[in-house]
Amino acid sequence: MLHDTSPEFEKMWHEKWMQKTPQERVKFAFSMFSSARAIIISSMPKNLSEAEQKCYIYERTYGEPLPEDFPV
Repeated sequence: MLHDTSPEFEKMWHEKWMQKTPQERVKFAFSMFSSARAIIISSMPKNLSEAEQKCYIYERTYGEPLPEDFPV
């Protein structure tokens, strides 16, 4: 994995992040997840069935196919 962040900046970022409340950090994480999901959905082929859409979103989100025994 590429690691191109300087230790000084990493320390500064960590200190700023830790100044936020747990609620602010969770809100930020949810917002990032929601944004990523919106990008995935916008890049999805338009002709997929609902079941195919769910599989596509899952695979793009988690990097692996939806388990076959998972009800869609």
